[in-house]
Amino acid sequence: EAYLDFLKDKKESHKSFALVYVDGDDIPELYLSGRSEAEGDMICSLKNGVVVYQHLHRTGGGKYIERSGSMINQNGHMGSYYDSVYKLDENGFSIVLDARYEDKYEDLGNGEYNIFYEYFIDDTIVSETEYNNAVNAAFDLSNAKRFNENTVSYDAIIRELGGDNAAK
Repeated sequence: EAYLDFLKDKKESHKSFALVYVDGDDIPELYLSGRSEAEGDMICSLKNGVVVYQHLHRTGGGKYIERSGSMINQNGHMGSYYDSVYKLDENGFSIVLDARYEDKYEDLGNGEYNIFYEYFIDDTIVSETEYNNAVNAAFDLSNAKRFNENTVSYDAIIRELGGDNAAK
């Protein structure tokens, strides 16, 4: 019922939906894929009968490790990229790692540039190795599933949630 109520105004802003198991309980989380990159995605969970959610920047960049509580949002745009790792537990969503890297350009003169990346963890500059080690320690990509692997339409998710009449 809580997910059905939450979804009432999401049909126009989101294009596809899925039920996934992020944390270790038997209540699935609800994934919503935005209709645009700017809209992004959303992952929702029920905690004490209330829907809590985490916005995922851009679309299609979210992955999770089933029933572990771990998820990552990896994506970027126009020279700025990120790896944000979250934990879902009984208290809701919390950030475990806030990591990003950005394009930088060194002017070599004569219209020539050296392109490189500058890496950050929690706004502190780190080396590429430190960055990669931190991301790998926070999230095991080898066991990850994409949130958008098995999405369905709005009407289909309403039916899955037992709200057949709500889809009409």
